[in-house]
Amino acid sequence: MPRSLEEINKNNLEQLCPEAADLWEKYHNQVPLIVNGFEIDKRSQITGRSKVKKADLVTYISRVEGMLASGELGKKSQKIKPQVEEIKPVEVVETVEPANTVEVAEPVKQPTVVVTIDEEFNYSKSEDEKRDIAKRLYYSTEAKDGFTGLREYQFNLCKTQKYFLPEFAILVARTRVIIEDYANGKSLEGKAHPGSIQKIRVDVMKYLAEIIKPEVDKFPAVNDRTLQDIFDDFDKSVRGAFSDIGAAKHRLNKERAEAREEDVRAVKAYPLINWAVETVNNLPDKDISQMRKLSAKWKEVAIAIMLLTGRRQSEVMSSGVFTFVDESRIIFEGQLKRHVAELVAPEKIPVLGKAAKGVIDAVQWLEFYGKRTLPEVREVEAIQKAAKLSHDRCSRYIAETMETLAELCPIQNNKQWETAENGKLINKFKGHLTRQIYAQICDGLFHDKHESKKRAFISRILLENRDAALSYDRDIEIVDMEAIGGLCGSLRDE
Repeated sequence: MPRSLEEINKNNLEQLCPEAADLWEKYHNQVPLIVNGFEIDKRSQITGRSKVKKADLVTYISRVEGMLASGELGKKSQKIKPQVEEIKPVEVVETVEPANTVEVAEPVKQPTVVVTIDEEFNYSKSEDEKRDIAKRLYYSTEAKDGFTGLREYQFNLCKTQKYFLPEFAILVARTRVIIEDYANGKSLEGKAHPGSIQKIRVDVMKYLAEIIKPEVDKFPAVNDRTLQDIFDDFDKSVRGAFSDIGAAKHRLNKERAEAREEDVRAVKAYPLINWAVETVNNLPDKDISQMRKLSAKWKEVAIAIMLLTGRRQSEVMSSGVFTFVDESRIIFEGQLKRHVAELVAPEKIPVLGKAAKGVIDAVQWLEFYGKRTLPEVREVEAIQKAAKLSHDRCSRYIAETMETLAELCPIQNNKQWETAENGKLINKFKGHLTRQIYAQICDGLFHDKHESKKRAFISRILLENRDAALSYDRDIEIVDMEAIGGLCGSLRDE
């Protein structure tokens, strides 16, 4: 009988590596081991632990044991591997443009970003893949690709002068299939989470909108409807085609929120705060000749800043501007995640552990080694673009490093950071917890116990509305506030 994920997880990494390697040698032709999107092809890649994490091994062992118990292994069969629909280059059919075509203006030059790219960052092609899907949806032709893309559809409207053609509904249905197949192919289980599918849909439609924008003036309006009107209808129809996915996402999120309320972890945060203070106050030397060796610590430095200031990853690695005030305060500028296209005024915020000078030095250290992705100008569009680029390049490494720091935040109520969800072992110690830890500490150490004043203080330093600011206790509860108070002192709203 196969073991549960929790039972397998009781073994340490030294025990799991040879066990997984033995199973891999016997069954990898039928059950490949996929790590970070790549298939393991040598035993040494498992036993050497150069890429494989404990969660990867636990999941793989559980999967093989389950298939052995069901009799699926040992038979001659094809390798089990997620399938991704091949995205072929689209050949655009040259067509005579309508008489009313006007010349399209040169696109506005986008602000460039200052960034040093190293081999660590060259790992994700998902954005290019989603752009390719958007190109298929626009440039595909019935003759070459078996379905009519939006470009050919608009040509057909111009020719027929009709308000609607059946190809529109076919394209909507085909879009659902293409996006869902792509999302499932990216999932190791072969079935994507509804939230992942919706995120891919949103991104693909965003890239399609970028393709459409400079094309609008190339086509005359048909029945007072432009290419932009056709795209708007298409966007709404595609959204409707994914309505069941949206409902499933909403249901799962609701269930997760309810389960989360029962899954709050009581933690001691003093060791983690103390580690962060030591990290920013004892930075490696700045030596450009030793750049690769010394800059390898950038992930720990970034997390320490996130923890001591309560700022988001992209604010630390891209948009944030940090100015020293005194040992316990800085002025922060560069707030992200506001649903308005405007710059947010700078705000004075507390720094935990009286480490403000260390935080400023740490930000400068990251810039010295080219680890921050900086906008060329302090304008909303340029800031958001640089932050998105930074997020795509850094998120995986920040998440992996966070998992290694979980032992510095020990749980006190018989729960674990690693839990089984949908047949996978998930580590709950993620980057968003740094903001929750910061907010809870600031709440606990605020000098005035008046609840309304405390809420106003937390809302101000998090640069959130009061409702959003109150969600900082949804995953953890800090139980060693007295010890942390000795390190940080009392906080005041001034």
